[in-house]
Amino acid sequence: MIGRIDSLAYENRLKRLPPGQKLLFSLAMLLLALISHPLVQGILFVWMSVWIVVYARTPWRIYFVVVAASVSFLLAGSPALLLEASRLAEWTQDDNVIASWQMGSWVVYVTAEGLARAMSLAARSLAALSCFSFILFTVPFAEVLQVFRRIGIPSILTDLMMIMYRFVFVLLETAEQIWTAQKARGGHRGTAGTLKDAGRMIVQLFIRTMVRYRQLYISMTARGFTDDFRVMVHASHMRSKRYEWEAIAGCLLLAILEWWMGG
Repeated sequence: MIGRIDSLAYENRLKRLPPGQKLLFSLAMLLLALISHPLVQGILFVWMSVWIVVYARTPWRIYFVVVAASVSFLLAGSPALLLEASRLAEWTQDDNVIASWQMGSWVVYVTAEGLARAMSLAARSLAALSCFSFILFTVPFAEVLQVFRRIGIPSILTDLMMIMYRFVFVLLETAEQIWTAQKARGGHRGTAGTLKDAGRMIVQLFIRTMVRYRQLYISMTARGFTDDFRVMVHASHMRSKRYEWEAIAGCLLLAILEWWMGG
């Protein structure tokens, strides 16, 4: 999936737009997503999804998988926001309680405030996720590094980011090879067998990754590495007045709507 997303960043219909403008647009939307009301955040999520799926022509199935995977983490943490507990002898039901369940000498209940808090977090998370997804699907990582260097980010940080990004693919490739080898030898049978094979895979993954890292270091030293990576991007970028004006107009409309709701 990560390899597919990386390839889409180079093949989308917005690839010719300057990466700095796309990053600035996404950053502006992210700031608005963090401070706005849930209604504005919902509209922002829909609008950014249009940019990703319609304008960039990202397959909606892949975008849905990315959103669903992120929402699953949000749902996993939602009980901490929704549920409250109290001893049965100390608990008194009021109008703020929406639902309650008795569990022995304890009462677990959901309040209107907790539900509103969870819904607000969900709206903010989805809006912020759409902003990051726009960068993920439309701006190649090499261009992101170029923009970072252009604005003065230290080269040591961009070099570390590039090495970490490369090793994500190394880890996935190595894990897939180990998993295939284990399956070919009759592994992953039953829960206990799967857990044991997973433990062995983690150990082998660490060892092989360190070997790959050592090989990378030796190869860079042999080629005269001078403590500074040079990222070459051959794509030619062109400004689009249509997309620029649409982005500016959308930002202004959302900001005005937020100001009106705040007033």
